[in-house]
Amino acid sequence: MLTVAIIGKPNVGKSSLFNRIIKKRKAIISDEPGVTRDINYETICVDGIVIRIADSAGISRSGEEIRLLGQRMNHRLINEASLILFLCEIDSLSSEDFDIAELIRKSGKPYIWLINKVDSEKKMNGFYDFFDLALESPLPISVRQGKNIDELMRSMGKKLQQITLHEPFEPTGEKMGRHTGNKHIRVAIVGRPNVGKSSLLNLLVNSERSLVTPTPGTTRDSVDETISFEGYEMKLVDTAGVRKRSRIRENLDFYSLVRTENAVRESTICVLITDATTGITMQDKKIASLIRKEKKGMIIAANKWDIAQEHNVEQKEFIRNLYDFFPHAVYAGVIPLSAKTGYNKIKLLKNIIKVYNNYHMYIKTAELNALMRAFELRGAHIKYGYQKSSAPPVFEFFVGHIETYDRNFKKFITNSIRKSFDFTGVPIEVILRKN
Repeated sequence: MLTVAIIGKPNVGKSSLFNRIIKKRKAIISDEPGVTRDINYETICVDGIVIRIADSAGISRSGEEIRLLGQRMNHRLINEASLILFLCEIDSLSSEDFDIAELIRKSGKPYIWLINKVDSEKKMNGFYDFFDLALESPLPISVRQGKNIDELMRSMGKKLQQITLHEPFEPTGEKMGRHTGNKHIRVAIVGRPNVGKSSLLNLLVNSERSLVTPTPGTTRDSVDETISFEGYEMKLVDTAGVRKRSRIRENLDFYSLVRTENAVRESTICVLITDATTGITMQDKKIASLIRKEKKGMIIAANKWDIAQEHNVEQKEFIRNLYDFFPHAVYAGVIPLSAKTGYNKIKLLKNIIKVYNNYHMYIKTAELNALMRAFELRGAHIKYGYQKSSAPPVFEFFVGHIETYDRNFKKFITNSIRKSFDFTGVPIEVILRKN
């Protein structure tokens, strides 16, 4: 699949252009420079050609560690790209633009050069200053107004048609690779800041897909990547760390939280990352409650298990304490994990498939009827029961004298179903109706 990379210095409108091209608000937009840190991808179709459009962090001369790591990812993106969209801003020609122009020349990649924020004829006065960059055919645009975006899309289509004529064929079909599965699982990787969510995504996709630093809050946008494993296609979404709402001080933190909550709602399965070295926190409990509220499949991954073992943390005791702390998550399996060493990586992927199948499992009515005898022991007069739906599983039972039954009876039915059928990682809903 061809990759089209949007590059430029910070705060010239790359994320706005990305959102405009994909026709939805995926990337966070702010007047603050350096908001985008990871590479943000979206798959779209341009003139019948399926591509991945990539929004990148701004290329600058900043010496900050997080910026340097971002620049390294940008250089890899340029090498990966089949086509580059180089975005400048009409009122801010600088030495950084010259640096990026030189990168493009050295790469030898096809490019489209764009001058953004040309909102009026008066703005065109500074247009010809950009010819000092010695690149070809700049296109004046206004992402905010939509000016010349149609012309940009036509130019992209023409360039992509030319590229596909010379693009080499790449065979697929490995046991573990990208975009080769036939069953689709959307997996949200969630947790509080700095527990290893981005490190886990990088481990699962076998590349430095998300930026990883010791600084909490590095990830802001939700970053996704699709892999295939054992015939399943998994879309993995790395989310921003979920902070306490009382600690949200900036709009960026709020937007990140909203995107994380949306990622949970749009997922099939959530992998809740906890830090095995610090134990379970109230914030972990709140995130687990959000997953349960949205009725999603859940796997709890105890990350940094290699370090926890050095401190003699026992697996059984850790899991027991975890379930004691948030009993509403007892249906979720717990996997000790090390995103750093790769410990239990394959086990996690296999569990994602298992939970996915459990999430979509249907139980035959005849098999449910066999459980009725156990319910009768509790004095229940159940006339009929069946599985109403799956994803998540919902069971409906028709009973006599419904007013005599309480929440504990529902819990008894739920536990009985779990003992008879494997619904590990899946929330179960039981509905009682009067016969």
